[in-house]
Amino acid sequence: MKISLKLALLLLVAFVLRLISVNQSLWLDEAIGANLVKNETINRVLLHFPLHDNHPPLYYLILKLWTGLFGYSELSIRLPSIIFGVLTVYITYLIAGKFIKHSKSIFPIFSAFLIATSQFHIYYSQEARMYSQTSFFAATTIYFLLVIGQVKDNLKYWIFFSLSLLMLVFSDYVPVFIIPVFWLYGLVTKKDKSWWIGLLISHIPLVVVGLLWLPIFRAQLAGGKWVLENLPAWRELAGGSTFKQLLLVWTKFTLGRISFYNKIFYYTLILVSSVPFGCALINSLRRAGSFFLIHLWFFVPLTLTFVFSFFIPAFIYFRFMFIVPAFYLLIAWGTSSLINLKVRNLLIAIFVIVNAFSLVVYYSDNKQKREDWKNTLAYLNHTVKNDEIVLFSNPESFAPFTWYKNAAINSGGATNSVSINDEETRFKTELLIKNRNGVYYFNYLQDLIDPRGIVRDVIAVNNYKKDSIFVFNGVGEIEYWVKE
Repeated sequence: MKISLKLALLLLVAFVLRLISVNQSLWLDEAIGANLVKNETINRVLLHFPLHDNHPPLYYLILKLWTGLFGYSELSIRLPSIIFGVLTVYITYLIAGKFIKHSKSIFPIFSAFLIATSQFHIYYSQEARMYSQTSFFAATTIYFLLVIGQVKDNLKYWIFFSLSLLMLVFSDYVPVFIIPVFWLYGLVTKKDKSWWIGLLISHIPLVVVGLLWLPIFRAQLAGGKWVLENLPAWRELAGGSTFKQLLLVWTKFTLGRISFYNKIFYYTLILVSSVPFGCALINSLRRAGSFFLIHLWFFVPLTLTFVFSFFIPAFIYFRFMFIVPAFYLLIAWGTSSLINLKVRNLLIAIFVIVNAFSLVVYYSDNKQKREDWKNTLAYLNHTVKNDEIVLFSNPESFAPFTWYKNAAINSGGATNSVSINDEETRFKTELLIKNRNGVYYFNYLQDLIDPRGIVRDVIAVNNYKKDSIFVFNGVGEIEYWVKE
C-alpha cells in the first residue's frame, strides 16, 4: 500500500514523540528483563526464567536477539517497543481504511492520529516490556481478519492471521481473551463454511505450541498461586475485578498515565475529559453496523478478563494495551461519523487538547516518569564507603540497583524469602551488617515483603542510629544508618 505524505509525517511524529525522554531510568520490571537478556543464554531465557515469571517468553527472546546486535543502553533496550508502537499506528490506519467507501474520509488518519499522540500508548511504547508488542500483534490479527473477508485468494492472509495470533498469545497471556472475538464475529456475520474451516486451521499452531508450553504454564500458575497465598498485598498490585480497576482503565485510556497530587484537580480533569470521549464512544455504538468487529475487540476482552479476575487477578489497565487501537478506532468512528460538523470539529479539537496536555505533563514533570534508579545509583556510587552496605527487604538486591550500581558497592537482600521467616531474616540481616560502619536501607517494597519492618528492627537493635533520609522519584526513601 502506498503511504501518503500525510501518513508518513504522522508516523514520523509518532516515532519522535516516543523518543522523547526514552533515556529515563529503567524501572524494576524493565531491569529484570535487561539483566536477563544480558546475562543469560537463549535456552535459559526460554525455559528457565519463565518458571519464575508470569509471562510467556516471546518478548524476552526478541529482546535477547535485539540487544545482542544493538547493545544495552536505555534507548536500545526500549527501541523494540517504540518500533512496535509506531507500527501499531500504521496498522490502526489500515484497519480504519477497511471501513470507508471514499478516500476523503478523515476516519483513517484521525484514528492513527489519536493513537500516535496518546500519552498512554506512548508511555508503554517507551517501556521495555511486552505491552507495546501485544498492541501491535492484536492489531495485525484484526487487520488480517478484515482482509480475509474482502479477498478471494485469502490463504496467505489466514497464514498471517495465524502467526499474528500465535505471536500475540506468546507475548502475554491476557490477550488470549481476544480469541472469542473472532468466533463471535463469525457467528454474528454468518460466515460461510470455508471461512470457519480457515479459522479452525489458523488455531492449530497456537494449540500445538500451547501444548508444548503447558508444563511451564502450569508451573507459572503454581508460582502465582503461592505468591497470592503468601503475599496477600500482591493481589491488589496484580489487578482484580473491582470498580476501581474499571475506572482506572477508562482514566488511563482517556487522560493518559498521569496523576496529580491535588486529587480534586485530578478528578475534575478525569470528569471533564470523560465527557467528549464518552459521547464519541456512545455515538460509535449507535452507528455500529459493519464496525461490529471493533466493538467486539474492545468490549469482549475487557468483560472476560474482568470475570476471570474473580479467580486469578489479572484485570489491570496496562495489560489492556492490546485493545487500545480498538478504543481509538471507536472514538474516531464516533467522532468522524457525526453529521453536525461544528460538533465534530469541537470534539476533534478537544481530543487534540487532551492528548497534548497529557504529553506536556508527562514530558515536563519528572514525577510522571519511571522509578529513578539511574540517579539514585549515580548518587550512591560515589557516596557509599567501603565499610558500608546497602540493604533491601528482599532476598537479593533489586534488579535496577544491580543494573546501575558500581561493582565496588557492597549490597545485599536482607530477607530469607519474599515471604519472610522472622528468625532467618534476623540472622541474615545481622550477618550482612556485621562490622559495617554504615547502612543504606531502601524502603522500596518493604510494605509488601517486610510489613513488620524486621530488617529495620535488626539494624536499630545492633546499635545503629538513623542519620538521614534520601528520597528519589519512584524509588522512595533510603535511610542512612550509622554505627554508634
